Amino acid sequence: MHQSCLTGIVVDQPVEHALRVTPLQGSLISTAVGLAVVMIGVLIDQAKAGGGKQPAPAPAPQVPQTQQRPAKRTSWGAAIVITLLLCGGGGLAATYAGHWVVQQAVAAVERVTGEDKDNPGRERLGGPRTKTQGILTVTVTSVQVNERATVVKLTARNSGQVLVTMSGGRGEQLNVPDHGTLRRDQFTGDWNSGDVPAKGESSGTIVFDGKIPPGATSATLSFPMIFSMGGVAPENMSIDLPLLIEATPTN
Repeated sequence: MHQSCLTGIVVDQPVEHALRVTPLQGSLISTAVGLAVVMIGVLIDQAKAGGGKQPAPAPAPQVPQTQQRPAKRTSWGAAIVITLLLCGGGGLAATYAGHWVVQQAVAAVERVTGEDKDNPGRERLGGPRTKTQGILTVTVTSVQVNERATVVKLTARNSGQVLVTMSGGRGEQLNVPDHGTLRRDQFTGDWNSGDVPAKGESSGTIVFDGKIPPGATSATLSFPMIFSMGGVAPENMSIDLPLLIEATPTN
């Protein structure tokens, strides 16, 4: 359960989820409301036209008067057709337009915050790679490249008796021969501090700014600074990763 910040009403998650409508449902709702409003208006119009008749007044002196045309009454059929066109087609278009605007706004926020950098991409790792050094064993299970970043998934196991921190002050690096070094985006991914508990393991995702070139065949994941009580863990660690060549589309 949680409390809505706009209404102050406590709403269960299932109820809140049920209140969400699709574009089609929104169009049907708007059409039904529009029909109800128009029908009420037509009924009022009909009631006014056919209401109780007043006694005819006494004849008045003949004075030339301009003939007035009777007020036109709304046709039921025309009112319903117009309502369906406006509320149905227009409501559906407005609903989809609103969804499009929201999607574009979310995409813009993701570009600013970097949240879209960890979106799934093309797998480039030639196969899982494991390296053991001292009390640490690191296994890289995936290297994906999307439009903005390179995403590395890994698991670290600690066989020692003390906590090991793998994300030192200098951060992780991904070196691609002949193509430079990619730096970690500190604000994206879930590797965080890279803490590996004693006699335990930690899994996460490291996001590097930039893309591995399509023709690269290898890369090296480096942890330049590793901390542990008493220095029982290795001070640094590097893992060589075989990469698959990305096929380039031909015209």
